[in-house]
Parts: sequence; C-alpha cells; structure tokens
Amino acid sequence: MSYSIEEIKDKLREKLEPQHYEHSLRTAEAARDMARAFGVDVEKAYLAGLLHDYAKSMSNEQLFEVSKQCGIELGPIDTVVPHLLHAKIGACLVELELGINDVEIIESIRKHTTGSSVMSKLDKIIYVADMIEPGRSFEGLDPLRKMALDDLDEVFRAAYVRSLEYLVKMRRPIHPTTVEVWNNVVLS
Repeated sequence: MSYSIEEIKDKLREKLEPQHYEHSLRTAEAARDMARAFGVDVEKAYLAGLLHDYAKSMSNEQLFEVSKQCGIELGPIDTVVPHLLHAKIGACLVELELGINDVEIIESIRKHTTGSSVMSKLDKIIYVADMIEPGRSFEGLDPLRKMALDDLDEVFRAAYVRSLEYLVKMRRPIHPTTVEVWNNVVLS
C-alpha cells in the first residue's frame, strides 16, 4: 500500500488535532531544509517530519492500549509521562496503517522524543526540526534556528541541552533513555 504525500496529509488531518497537524507540516519543511544542508534524502526527511507526531493526538488511555498492540513494554516513566509514548506508537502505526516500512523513517519517528544512543543524521534532523519549526516560541530557540543548517551534531547537542534544561527547570521526570543519550553526547 502506497500513499501520495497529499493522501498522507489527508490522513494526518483526520488523525491529528489542528495544532498538531500544522506543527507536523512546519516540522516537515524544517526537516527538508536541514536535509538539504546535510546531504540527507530530502523526501525521506520531509515524510519523517510530516509523520513524526502521527500518534500525538491520542489520549493516555489510547496510548496505553495501542502500546500493548504494538508490543511496546512500558517502563515506570512511561506510566508517569505517557505522552512520550507517542513516538514509539506513532512509528508502529505508521507501519501498520500507512504501510511505510522504510527503517530510517520509522526509526526517526521512534527516536524524536527521547533520542537514542545511536542516531543517524535523519534521526537528529527530525529531533531538531521538531524543536525549531517556526511555530514554536520559547526561550532559547533563536540560537538553535541560526545554527540548524551549519553543524548537525552541534545543533543536536544544543537542542538536547535545551530539552534537559527545560525538564530540570520544570522538575519533570527524565526518561532513562534521555539520560543515556545525554551521557553518550557528552562522552563522544
């Protein structure tokens, strides 16, 4: 089963709340721009950006239910911060519902919230594009936007620092994968 970009947008429009749909469109554009700058497949980056929040509008109850169907084991943080599950569940549903089985696209969707100890250029692009898309407005974004097309590893590190600072400042739980990724970033 293969869908055109317009058909995928129609499916997303039905699946997502309007603000999540618009965010996905902007993330896809940011991902496309970054892919051009860093020699990554532009079409894959656009599609991954478009689909990164495929499960974002699901309720916590739906996330828990679908996690069982997708065989996703829940850790303690997942039950406390269930919205983080939307990345893994979105990756699963993109495969099941849209028939997209490109490993790079699926992995970039899966990794866009917590990251992973091993991240491809596309993974980093989707992580950063999700944060810097033009509709976002929070402190610290302007420097990230300025460096987004210059050095992928550096902008990823800076974006990760920004995420961690926010979590600590807001006294939010930090997913164990996030801690692992941070340690890998610092030690590499």
